This record gives sequence, structure tokens and C-alpha cells, in this order.
Amino acid sequence: MYFCTFFMMKGTRNIMPLCVLSVPQIRECEKYTMEHEPIASVDLMERAGRTCADFILEQLTELCPSEIFVFCGTGNNGGDGLVIARHLIEHVNENENVTVVVCQGETPHYSTEMNINLDRWKEVVACHENAHLQFFDENQPLEISEDAVIVDAIFGIGLNKPATGVFASAIRTINQSEAYTFAVDTPSGLFADQSTPSENEVVMAQCTLSIQFNKTAFLIPDNYPFCGEVVVMDIGMLPPPELTWNCELLTHNIASMLYRPRDPYGHKGTFGHGLLVAGSANMPGAAILAAMSALRGGIGKLTVHTAQQAADALPIVLPEAILHRDENAQHVSEIKWNTLPSSINAIAVGPGLGTHPQTIAAIKDILDSVQAPIILDADALNMLAENKTWLAYLPENSILTPHFKEFERLAGPSQNGFERIEKAKLFAQRYSIILILKGKHTLISLPDGKQFFNTTGNEGMATAGSGDTLTGLLLALLAQGYNPVETALLGVYLHGLSGDIYAEEYHSSSLIASDLPKYFGKAVSSLLTFEKC
Repeated sequence: MYFCTFFMMKGTRNIMPLCVLSVPQIRECEKYTMEHEPIASVDLMERAGRTCADFILEQLTELCPSEIFVFCGTGNNGGDGLVIARHLIEHVNENENVTVVVCQGETPHYSTEMNINLDRWKEVVACHENAHLQFFDENQPLEISEDAVIVDAIFGIGLNKPATGVFASAIRTINQSEAYTFAVDTPSGLFADQSTPSENEVVMAQCTLSIQFNKTAFLIPDNYPFCGEVVVMDIGMLPPPELTWNCELLTHNIASMLYRPRDPYGHKGTFGHGLLVAGSANMPGAAILAAMSALRGGIGKLTVHTAQQAADALPIVLPEAILHRDENAQHVSEIKWNTLPSSINAIAVGPGLGTHPQTIAAIKDILDSVQAPIILDADALNMLAENKTWLAYLPENSILTPHFKEFERLAGPSQNGFERIEKAKLFAQRYSIILILKGKHTLISLPDGKQFFNTTGNEGMATAGSGDTLTGLLLALLAQGYNPVETALLGVYLHGLSGDIYAEEYHSSSLIASDLPKYFGKAVSSLLTFEKC
């Protein structure tokens, strides 16, 4: 399912900021834009710089800096910085200085566009007493106060080797200043398409202004200390018609197109009947959370198969759920299929099950008996990790929802975030399943190689039971007739959005898992009222 194809029909400007492209692909877009808009490279730079400057100016009303330093390299990223400096000086207060600091090596090579904008800045300096130009000298420390603002435009996305010499010294100066830092396109020193070694010098920005596209590096937890908040600057870049991509952001627009309004003449049978296999005597809460989410997620009927002691707690908090008690008091030991309702059309397995040998045998029986896609989470994933031959027997398009450690048990350790992303893609392709790798920017990998980074959710959702609520919501959507891809994308987005709505109403720090299902309705309402593009 390639949503990019649909969006391209709707309008190029809408889709392009949503793609996550490689550096060569971005270069293709730059070239195509200049040839077919048409627009000169220096004018496209002007557009990018002005867009960034407008955003920075909005933030300056809160930051109230004593001075602004714009660090520029000698390439086109430096040219962007000079454009930004020129537009900033036109709007800052009379008592605010804007100083351009040019960083160059022993034998500097200036790009044509950088030279043009450097000459323009010199003209500004000549007629504006608050505009300054200096060249970085690592032997003469540059004093930058804590209440200053820095714009980092030393290196762009083309960097593929460590910053050294004067450039490394400039990066250290920026980081040691503790001034609020905006990085232009990418924090200087950070690699966009590959892992950046920990020993490399990298600017630690509070805000990264990513030109036109998000970059993979910005979506990896390892790089948050360098990127801070990432804001994509749409400058109207055009994609070549033949350009294809396999990774994009999962946004409100996509989720709103996936959601189908409920049938006003429907009944409980219309909205599906799910089976949740979850819980044990020690962890009844996992079954309760997942069941609560399924019910709040709009499922018509829900049957919960769980251990007897866990089943005792369920009716007290969830009288709407149908109980299917296991014969064992402590754990799930066997599922007698002939005693289950024939109307069941979706199954989720895993939360709070434990890994007793009898439970393992029961889960293997599910894999042997069920041909339709199923949802596997938590202990069900741990059982797969211990019995990897089972992976080959997973029903096609089943949904697996591991967090990082669970995925490591399934697919082996990853040296860095880039390797983890690639492993997730290959894992989903190899076993023809949908992999939901949970975390900040949850990654959904599809069997065809397509990947989506989620854009909802917050740090408050890093709490016990949050994954159980996702499992229940996914079960509800699958039971209601969404196909597995739609279920994964819509479920992940709504789950994160519910957490965001809670955080906006209260604060992320007080969020607990049982809060999330209460906000599913508000999350859905926001999709229904959203104007699709």
C-alpha cells in the first residue's frame, strides 16, 4: 500500500515534506526543481534561507537574545546561513547584533552561491552597525553569552566524514556556549544517511530546521541530543516524476483518510468480534488494559480468554467483556476452539501471559490453528524469540508489536539506529508480516518494504501497560474490518494521538496506561473534523 502514489495525485506540495529521503534523492529533487520550476540555485537558496529566518524570528520573541551568531561553512549550507543572517538583521531589535562567523580551512573552497551571499552580507555590514562579519580563529576564543542565539550553518547533509581542525573547534565552541542553537538542515557533524560515530564532534542543537524533508538521522533515538525539536521547512521543492521512496511520516492526513465513519445502522455484529488471549494470575492488569482498549476502540463484541484467577477480576472493571476461562487458575494452558463463538473474526495474543510451558504450547496451537492475520505482543513475542522456527508459520500479514528489547530477541542486536531500521524492514519482508517497532517515532514496517515513522505520541507513554493498550486498539480495528496494514497505521497513530491529547489537557508526566483508552474518542473526533488534503 503506497500512500505516496495517492498523495502525488493530490498535489506535490502536500506530500514532499512527508517523505524521508536519502541525500542522493534530495539532490535529485533540488536539480529537478531548478530545471523545471525553473529557479536558479542562488534563488532557491534565498527561498530556503528566508523560510528558516521567518521561523527563527517567530521564536526570538520568546528567546529575547542579547545577540545572534550565525556560523557558516564555505559550502551551500553556509550560503543558507548568510541568507538567514541578512533577513534577521532586517527585523531584529536595534540593540541586537547579528554576527556571521565564517569557518574555513587552510585552503578554503567557496561555492558560487556562498560567494554571492557573502558579498551581499558584506554590503549589509557596510551600512548596518549591528551587522558584523568575522572569521573563526580557533586560537582566539569566541565569547558567546548564554542568552545569545546561534544559527548553525557550517555543514549540510552532504557531510560523510568527521569534522576536524577549525570546523571541529567551531562545533565545540557552539556546544560549550550553552546558547540556544538552531541547526540549518542538519546539525553540523551529523551524518544524514548513516550512523555517526560517538567520538565525532556534532553540534547539539535545540531545534533543527530540516529543509523540505525529514532525514532518517532525525528519527533515531541516538541523535535526539543533537537534533532537538525537528521542524520541516517546506520550500516547494519538486520531485522528479520517476522518484520513488520507501519511507515516510505517518501523519494526521493519512490517518484521517484511513478512518471510516461508523455505520449509523450498524449493530454489535457489524463491528466485529475479537478474541483476546491475555493475562495470568500474576498479571491480570495486562488483560484488563488490552480489553478496555479493544472496547473503547469500537469493537462490537470482545471475548477474553485468560487464566481463572485473572478472569475473576475482569467483570468488576469490564462487565462488557465476554469471559472465556482457562481450566488453569494461574496461566493460560489450552484454548478449546469448539467452545468459542463462531463469530470471532480477529485475534490478539500476548499481554501478561507469562511463559509457562503449557502457555507456550497453547500459543503454538493458535499458530497451527489460525490462518488469518493475528496480533502478537509481549510474552507471545518472547515465545517466538525462543522458538524462532515458529516465525515461518505466522499467518501472512500478522501484526507483531515489539519494543526495542523484544525486537532484539527476535532479530538479534543492532549496533545503531540505522541498522535497527534496516533489520525491521528485512524482518517484515522475510516473514511477510507487519512489524510495529514501538518507541519515539514508532516504526511500522510492511511486507512490501515500505516503512512509516509515526508522528504522534510523547514521553508520558513510556509507562507500564501502554503496549497492552495498543494491542487492544489494534484488535478492535482488525475486528471492525480494517485490513492489517490499515489496522497497524491507524492504530499506532490514534494510540499516540490519544497520549498527545491527554498531555495537552494535563501533562505527559502524569499519564498512565489506563488513561489512553479514555481519549480514543477524542482522537477519532479529530480525524473526522480534519480537512483532508
